Amino acid sequence: MQLTRILTKKNISLLIFLFVNFIFSAKYLNRVSGIYIILSIGICLFYAVIWRKRDYINKQFIKRKISLKLIVILYFVFTILLLYIIPKETLNVDRWSVITSFWENYFNNKYVYYARSFHNNYPGPMPFYYILALPFYLLGELGLFSFCGILLFTFLGYKSGYLNKNILIGFILISTSLFYLWELSSRSNLFVNGTLVLVSIVYFFKKYDQTFKNNMMFGLFFGLLMSTRNVYAIPYFIAILYALRCRKIDFKNLIFLGLISLLVFASTFLPFVWNHSEAFMVMNPFIIQSSFLMPFNYTIGFVLLAVLFSFLCKKESDIYFYSGVVLFLTILCYFGYIVNKTGFREAFFGSRADVSYFILAIPFSIFYLLYEEQEKTSVS
Repeated sequence: MQLTRILTKKNISLLIFLFVNFIFSAKYLNRVSGIYIILSIGICLFYAVIWRKRDYINKQFIKRKISLKLIVILYFVFTILLLYIIPKETLNVDRWSVITSFWENYFNNKYVYYARSFHNNYPGPMPFYYILALPFYLLGELGLFSFCGILLFTFLGYKSGYLNKNILIGFILISTSLFYLWELSSRSNLFVNGTLVLVSIVYFFKKYDQTFKNNMMFGLFFGLLMSTRNVYAIPYFIAILYALRCRKIDFKNLIFLGLISLLVFASTFLPFVWNHSEAFMVMNPFIIQSSFLMPFNYTIGFVLLAVLFSFLCKKESDIYFYSGVVLFLTILCYFGYIVNKTGFREAFFGSRADVSYFILAIPFSIFYLLYEEQEKTSVS
């Protein structure tokens, strides 16, 4: 009974956030200090205090008339300075290089999934992942795409009406976290892609009605965003099955919406597979992700877990909670799989396992945490 009171959904969501901060702190502080474990625990305690003192912090910002808009602008200036100080070429992270090599192959009329990063990695994500990054690739700074993650999350908090009382705390938690500073400096985009999926689900429950127009619109959004990373099938399965159960959508409209999503998903491959059909059969993101990351049957297992978890959803906010939990468990399983193959030290400190994938769970876990806090405040 005592354990049940401690392991509430809010506490679990907070623990996911603290865990991701801990592993990033331990991994990177290990390179500069022998007491990295103590420092990592201290960082987690710092965030726990921020969360516990959230009401006091909010009041202090209001009292001093410091607006969130000003904080976001200052953070953007900080981001520009960070990107200037830390050139992407100086880091041993190749996400920007994967995107760059993908588009270089495309513009040179070469098959895009034969591209190689400076780490000799093939491009694993689906096509729309690269299309989203294209404007920032053309601008010459993919770090700006990374910054869009926190900008989009903040915008969602205000415009959805779900988080506007607590979005400042959410901004502080995310923007100061080592995982997000890593994301900015390494030009990674896990947080922004996850937030886009989160936005599509939030607005589905806010705006969707069973009309042709809405089926086309949300089918387009879901299909495009599914064409970023296949792991996003998890939150979509949880959301759509809950929507079916609570009669937000009926079976006929669900089939139509699903067909539109699949058609849009498939169409995103056409510009890159055209004239390269034989190469596509040899190398494609499905093969890359199952061969170089985690076997395909593991992924199917977690999709089935998402289906089971969808039946635990009693209200909309549960979608975000269980999405965060299943994404977290998926990456934990991936991490365990790599540890089993290579050993913990090589997997963690030797970077054989990519701990950054844990960021996939963060938008959903933080959104749930803030959503439930606002609900509690509204009721009281």
